[in-house]
Amino acid sequence: MRVSNIAIVELPGACQVQARVLSERQEDHDEWFPPFDLWFRFPAWCRSYMTLENGDPFVAALLVAAMRTSERLVVAAPVSPRLMAALPDIQAIYAAFDKRAHRITVEAAVRAEPLPFSDEPQSTGLFFSLGVDSFYSLLKKQREQAAGDNVIGHLISVQGFDVADEESDRHFSPQFLTNLQRVAAATHTMLLPVETNVRRATAWLAPWTIVHGGAMAAVALALGGAFRRVTIAASATYDTISPWGTHPLLDPLWSTESLQIVHDGCEMDTIDKTWFNACSDLFLETVRVCPGYAPEYNCGRCLKCLRTMLDLWQSGHLDRCHTLPHHIDPGQLRQALRVGDGPVHTAAFRRRLAYVESADGPPGVRDALIAHLDGDEFTKPSPARRKLRWRARALT
Repeated sequence: MRVSNIAIVELPGACQVQARVLSERQEDHDEWFPPFDLWFRFPAWCRSYMTLENGDPFVAALLVAAMRTSERLVVAAPVSPRLMAALPDIQAIYAAFDKRAHRITVEAAVRAEPLPFSDEPQSTGLFFSLGVDSFYSLLKKQREQAAGDNVIGHLISVQGFDVADEESDRHFSPQFLTNLQRVAAATHTMLLPVETNVRRATAWLAPWTIVHGGAMAAVALALGGAFRRVTIAASATYDTISPWGTHPLLDPLWSTESLQIVHDGCEMDTIDKTWFNACSDLFLETVRVCPGYAPEYNCGRCLKCLRTMLDLWQSGHLDRCHTLPHHIDPGQLRQALRVGDGPVHTAAFRRRLAYVESADGPPGVRDALIAHLDGDEFTKPSPARRKLRWRARALT
């Protein structure tokens, strides 16, 4: 896999770093893929932080895809010495996560001098999607900011990373962008909206469940020295960590001499994060958790929506949430649970059931949870089948 023609393009109100990606195999080979352009688009003010002497983002974005196709990865730009030194460990973790990912050779010049970096206090970013996990990291840091250390200065939101709707994958929806801007204003941070085709470009080469961690790191790395620290919100707790693209072992390994990448939030599960967040009116008025198989901001029918609604109901805040229905339909919950949520979430659903029973919750909700946990309506499908079922439930 060869990365060439690296360029920085100035667009109206934006700037873009891009490269051409080609397979080194013959077209008749099973692992050959057609050439494609990979790009990252940022607001125009980011241009001064970009340089052609930065191959870091392309290594991070394409490593899993190259491992999946068993091709060496050749990048026509210098790469951070620290990142190059970490690649054996990163590949070892990926190979353990995915048996189809094979260790490969990465060929690139090692950068002789670190990229210039910002020493401004606000040069700390957080990947932010309006979801439970990233909202928790933001609100937690806001409470801690009195200490004056690692205060979040920028909210980095990448279109398409958290939703599967094709149109949403290409453009920020007006409501989503408005709410991002509202949160940034309320928390005295700067919104950094990013567009990239990395998910679409690599979709048929490697699974997004594994690719997305490197893709997030690539966004931060593409900005060179704009940030000294970037935080990725955890989606699991220390006792439920499983193979996943963002991971407390993986994320810090993407760091360079000038940029520290941090994995944050493993100390608290989704239920407790939702309860923590629910104390914030800003969260209740803007939260978005839906995977985006339907066009609504939150469909209210998929498992992620219903799971969040259940947690908000248990915290006593569902009727104050502006972006989710205030009623949990037992039939829709039963249908959503049939999709399957994997064994990692079983303990969380047992906890939800215990609360529903202790609070004398709606019988239909209790029965749906009991049926799910007893296995009457749950057989673990493949990730691909779960995706198809999620899409079907949301659309109907």
